Amino acid sequence: MKMADIHIMHQSDFYRVEDFKCHCDVCSVTDPEYNKSFSLSFIRKGFFEYQTFKRKDEVHVGRMLISKPGFEHVTRHIDDQPDIVTIFEFRKDFFKETILDVYGNKLPWILKNNDIHSVMVNATPELEYHHQRIFQKLISKKYNSLEIDEMVIELLESAMTLLGSAETPENIPDKLKQYHLGTIENARNYILTNFKGNISLQELAAHCMISPFHFSRIFKTITKTSPHQYLSSVRLTHAKVLLTETNYPVSDISYECGFNSLEHFVTAFKQHYKIKPSTLREQHV
Repeated sequence: MKMADIHIMHQSDFYRVEDFKCHCDVCSVTDPEYNKSFSLSFIRKGFFEYQTFKRKDEVHVGRMLISKPGFEHVTRHIDDQPDIVTIFEFRKDFFKETILDVYGNKLPWILKNNDIHSVMVNATPELEYHHQRIFQKLISKKYNSLEIDEMVIELLESAMTLLGSAETPENIPDKLKQYHLGTIENARNYILTNFKGNISLQELAAHCMISPFHFSRIFKTITKTSPHQYLSSVRLTHAKVLLTETNYPVSDISYECGFNSLEHFVTAFKQHYKIKPSTLREQHV
């Protein structure tokens, strides 16, 4: 039986995007595999363990795995929770000649340390938004290569910024992994798809078939942010994209992103990005 499907969704001169789907129905550990590229992995569904030298990470919804080139790893796939992952693989020479060179002294220390072969961080709503935006664009097949290249670079820059201050997340309780990773997967997908609407806690909890009280606690435990903060961050990230990539009036953007008033949008945007929407627009004219 084939243990996994790996489909190349898009390939460029310096990276490729892969759709990885595990078919494991029993717990299994892979043979040692050699990392040939620098990669960012976003878990859309399921759970697996990723082990490198002196390190074992539990990888699931709400987290992003960063793997460095030149090191071995093994993966343990868990029965009943086969993983589905989007992988952004950057060529080894791109990592050495571009990332290391461009960031120079600003390169996150964890990428400089040869004793650290992989890094796992909490995936921020901003990163999840950029990942989802690219993934949906590739599925639609309505794009050009330059457009995807720019979106991938934006995702990479967001990841590098996060690495500068990220801490390795703690493992969550086994009971949550067993019963509620699917809950948060459903909630995340619902927010990323419907963030323009007036989403309530009751609506989210009902969609995930759980009480609002338990949903809120579980969501924050796994994602390290509240449902409201997650939704707001996704909306503001979308607003930033529209401000820099379109000519839509700021008032239209505020409503397009789910804010019920221009004043509320401007205040929230300034608090989050430390700059007014109009000022950001002027900088990108």
